Amino acid sequence: MEENKQDELRKETHHKVIERLQRSFPEGWHAESEEGKENTIVLFHGQQRDGGIHVKLDPLFAKVEQHESDKEQWIEEFVEKVILIAHEATQNHTVRGSETKLYPVLRHPSFIKENHRNMVWREHTAETIVLYALDLESSYTLITRDMLKEAELTEDELHEAALNNLARLESTPKRDKVGDNVFYFFTEPDSYSASRALNQDLLSWMRQKINGKMGIALPHQDVLIVADLADAKGAYMLAQIAVDFSMRGNIPISPIPFMYTEDGLEPYMVMRNPKSRHKYPSHGGRKKRPPER
Repeated sequence: MEENKQDELRKETHHKVIERLQRSFPEGWHAESEEGKENTIVLFHGQQRDGGIHVKLDPLFAKVEQHESDKEQWIEEFVEKVILIAHEATQNHTVRGSETKLYPVLRHPSFIKENHRNMVWREHTAETIVLYALDLESSYTLITRDMLKEAELTEDELHEAALNNLARLESTPKRDKVGDNVFYFFTEPDSYSASRALNQDLLSWMRQKINGKMGIALPHQDVLIVADLADAKGAYMLAQIAVDFSMRGNIPISPIPFMYTEDGLEPYMVMRNPKSRHKYPSHGGRKKRPPER
């Protein structure tokens, strides 16, 4: 798509999102463009002026640019999700008594730097951190230190409960073979597909199925990709898939793939194209839109 046409399409999409939110928002809510950023809108409630809920439009832009003929549908779906975010943000959610609804979620470390320091989190890899979500069926809210203190739970207790709940989720991958390389896509409709990388039993089970090196990609929250890498072409394909998927997901995590080792997940960079003649596979994932605040 030409750069000028792309800019115009993004401006039009941004304007339509703001316009439709203003018509459909619950009472007391309004949306504004973030100054100097065409890819972000900010949601405010009542007389609030500090902070607000920042919602990135990049995933919507990517869908509209790839399928411009369906842009009205994508915009409507996006607006519905944002309205749900606003609704959930005004609810009073408690952790105590809801321990079975706690799950871990992965984010890029930059997430914490963007006004989210009150969230409960722990380190995972150089490219990822672990946060925790209270599942609300159609959405979820991230656990803050204040919520944890009110529930009288420790961070270790929260982590253990979240991992136990994660282990009970269905995990059935789709398989795609390209040359001698095999790719497994976990795309369950529960918003915790990428989180399954924290399930050590699942990773051990996958390791037993793999003959070559075991690659992993966590491009966005709704997909976990495990790869049986037979050669350099497979490693390059996994890197390309990670970049492509990270641009298309609602909640991007990392465009950099990992190698699974005894020490955990190690990020790796592919420096050149080994000129594979195979086209890499394309599987997606999606579902709940969390109130990222």
